[in-house]
Amino acid sequence: MNYINKARELGEALSQTPEIQALKAAEASIMADTQSREAFSQYQEKERGIVTTQMISKVIPEKESLALLDLKIRLINKYPLIKAYFVQQQNYEKLMAMVNLTLTTAMHGMPSANDLPIPEELKGMAQQILDKISGGNPLEKMQISPEMLQGIKLPPGLKM
Repeated sequence: MNYINKARELGEALSQTPEIQALKAAEASIMADTQSREAFSQYQEKERGIVTTQMISKVIPEKESLALLDLKIRLINKYPLIKAYFVQQQNYEKLMAMVNLTLTTAMHGMPSANDLPIPEELKGMAQQILDKISGGNPLEKMQISPEMLQGIKLPPGLKM
């Protein structure tokens, strides 16, 4: 199971990235401050409740989602340490999205931005990301058929 060892190596390498180090530091700062810790704990409890609901019923009540978002915004506005944590969490999520996209393209080939169901205004930026992932090395081209794009919905007002 060489791939398990490679996954472990990847996890160890990722744990040393500035994004993950900053996220851990931001979380430690919250835990060191009593008020921030208590407020953040309330947020995490609500978030766990929503995740549990989603796992059981596959549907998250809109009212609960909005309440969680409202709580998050209030916490960000009131607690600088929590705001810093969410900023670092966003950086971490960007890193992980890049890692996942890199893994996917290594397994399935590299699409071009023109193959993706995204608005024309974003295709140049998307191609730059895809070029960065390939590291300048040509990868096998992903085959995207029109059938694969069926059912993909864009936000209102965006056109292909």
